[in-house]
Amino acid sequence: MEDRFILWAQVRSGTPRMRIDSGGVLRPERWPEGGGIVYLGDVASSFLSALGPHAPPEFIERPGFDEQRWTLAASSSGLQIIIRSESYWGFALLARCYLNRIEIIGERSDVGRLVMDVLASLGHNPWNAAFGWAFKRHTNLSIPEHREEWSGLASSGKEEMDAAIDLLEDRLRKLQAGSENVRKVHVEEARNDIDRARKALLERNLPSAMRAMARAEKELILADPDTRSDIDKMEENDEGIPYVDLTGEE
Repeated sequence: MEDRFILWAQVRSGTPRMRIDSGGVLRPERWPEGGGIVYLGDVASSFLSALGPHAPPEFIERPGFDEQRWTLAASSSGLQIIIRSESYWGFALLARCYLNRIEIIGERSDVGRLVMDVLASLGHNPWNAAFGWAFKRHTNLSIPEHREEWSGLASSGKEEMDAAIDLLEDRLRKLQAGSENVRKVHVEEARNDIDRARKALLERNLPSAMRAMARAEKELILADPDTRSDIDKMEENDEGIPYVDLTGEE
């Protein structure tokens, strides 16, 4: 079941500077067709990077005179995200006068993994406001409440990842106990990758953890005599297919 989550974040840097094309789509600064200038900021940039492969974000509200005031939307892998950038203190002369309101729609575990990735890449705790009293007044939440919102989602993502690693480890134990035909070299590689995944997760390095888990999954398939035999048959069938040169001869 999909849920809706609202997070607030302090912006520390207004970069990167990017462009908006004539259709209201976010583009790189050197977009050949030009377009309006927009300052995306470190928080929004981290969220879009963590979102993974996605179509270029579209602006719901384009910036006017203030190039750091805008609202954009993006989606990928079952997640929808809407980010609004606005000033919350003073005359918005500095990047840290801005905050982002981040609305995310999706499964809690998926949102949690996204938040984990953002926290790892951002370099600062987004709930630590530059102007605490103004941040609290604008968001109607205290700094500890903001910290709880962010940390609670990140914990959900970590729990989901921990459970997935536990399943890989359980499969490894069953393989070791169930057959003498298990390929030991693949078992050892799977064990190493599971250890790497746990270490990466502790370091909040979600991309590294997921890569290690994918490698462990592959090694477990290769180690299992049942799945391995299927792979061997497929390879034998491939070898039996005659090669035909269709390029022709001069």
